[in-house]
Amino acid sequence: MEAIAQFFLETVFGAATGAARRRRAARFAAAHGLRDGDRAGMYELEALGVRFNKPAIDTAAGEHGGRRVAAFTNPGVWDGRKHVAYRFTAVSLRGIAPDLLVAEAGSERFTKQWFDPDARCLAVPVPEGAKRTAVAADPAAASALLGALPDPLGRAWMVRANWVVGWHRGHAKLDADAALLAFLEAAADAVERP
Repeated sequence: MEAIAQFFLETVFGAATGAARRRRAARFAAAHGLRDGDRAGMYELEALGVRFNKPAIDTAAGEHGGRRVAAFTNPGVWDGRKHVAYRFTAVSLRGIAPDLLVAEAGSERFTKQWFDPDARCLAVPVPEGAKRTAVAADPAAASALLGALPDPLGRAWMVRANWVVGWHRGHAKLDADAALLAFLEAAADAVERP
């Protein structure tokens, strides 16, 4: 009976229950060979400008595809009225790359909480009617990178120093986060391609 009740709670109120949220994050970590609860990489990302108004939750880190990976939920993103949760996945680069931000137009109140570039960023041309815009420290290199990736404007992501980072509002979503990780690994490969 308890199993049926637990299933009902997770199905109906899954996103609202902390235990279900933690289990989803743990399943994502296990599916990709990451260590659940590991905070590796987060201090480096914080030093690069990711702000934590509240401690990160549902953390995982490790190696995947020969690269360091960090995944976490930042429950302290300020939206102007309240703190909301954003899920981040980050894949390391082997060296430093010019800053690039791909995000929804008008989302600066969010992205300034984790994208703090070292250099002035300029607009990168995107197709007319695109859902997202791009700014970069090196627009020519960013245009080439966007041209080398499948659907580069299909999600919010950035290149910041030696990390490629993607995010979405909310908590861990197994399929969406797996697709984001695959995209970020492809983006990291494209950044490092000569």
